[in-house]
Amino acid sequence: MSLRFPFPCHGQSRTNSAFTLIELLVVIAIIAILASMLLPALAAAKARGKAIHCLSNLKQAGLAMILYSDEHDGFIPRGNGHPWFLAYMPYMPEGGTAKDFRNVKIYRCAGYPNTDSKRRQIITYVINAWKFSSPKDRTGTEQVGPSRLGGFQLPAETIHLTDNENGPWRPIVTGFQDAITDLNDVWSVSHLPYSEGTANNPASRRLNTERRVAAKRHQDGVNAVFLDGHASYLKSRRVVTELWRDIRSDTPATSP
Repeated sequence: MSLRFPFPCHGQSRTNSAFTLIELLVVIAIIAILASMLLPALAAAKARGKAIHCLSNLKQAGLAMILYSDEHDGFIPRGNGHPWFLAYMPYMPEGGTAKDFRNVKIYRCAGYPNTDSKRRQIITYVINAWKFSSPKDRTGTEQVGPSRLGGFQLPAETIHLTDNENGPWRPIVTGFQDAITDLNDVWSVSHLPYSEGTANNPASRRLNTERRVAAKRHQDGVNAVFLDGHASYLKSRRVVTELWRDIRSDTPATSP
C-alpha cells in the first residue's frame, strides 16, 4: 500500500504559482479592452446627467418667469434693458442680491465648457428678444424692454430661454459689470445655430458663424424653456425662426 503526502517531501520542487510575464500582459490587455468599452458609456452617462441638470435649471427659470409675470401685470423681461437674470433673482431658491447673481447656480448649465478659470461664464442661457410686425414678417427686429406674456399666440411652442453658445465671439458675463448688454439676446436668423436654408432644400442650411444659440451643447442639440413654463430638449437643426415668433399665422410652419 503506497502512502500519498499532501505536501511535497523534502527536496521536491514546489510548483511556482506566480504570474508569468505573458499572463500579466494578457490581463493588462483585457483590462485595457474593458476600459475602452466602459469609458464611452461613462462619458455618455455623465453628459446625460449634465443635460438633465440643465433641464431642471430651465424649468426653475420657467417658474420664475410665470411668477414674475403674475406680479408685473403680465409682462416678462425680454430684450436689452433690465436683464432677465436680474429680474428673476427674487424667485431663485438660492443666493444672490439685487446686483450679485454670481452664486446662482440655476443660471449655469453644467455642460457649458468653462475653460478659463479667471473668466468663468456665469450666465449660460440666452433669451428670446425677437418681435415680428405680422405673420408674414420673416425677418423681425429686436424687442427692447419687457413685453406681455399674453401677446404670444402660441406660448407652448415659443422659446423663452435656451443654451448660450460658447464660441470665442460670444461675451463672457462674470458679474454685474458685464450684465447690461444685448449680446445675449436672440432676434435674428444669424443668432440661431443654423441658417434657414431654402424651403425646397432644408439641407442647404449651414452652421451660423454668428450664432448665439449653442449648436451642440447637449449632443446635437439644446435645452429650452418655453413661454408656458415647460422645458424640453431640441435638436439644434429644429431651432428655427418659427419657435421664436410672437405673431404667427393660423397654420404655423412645421419645424424641420
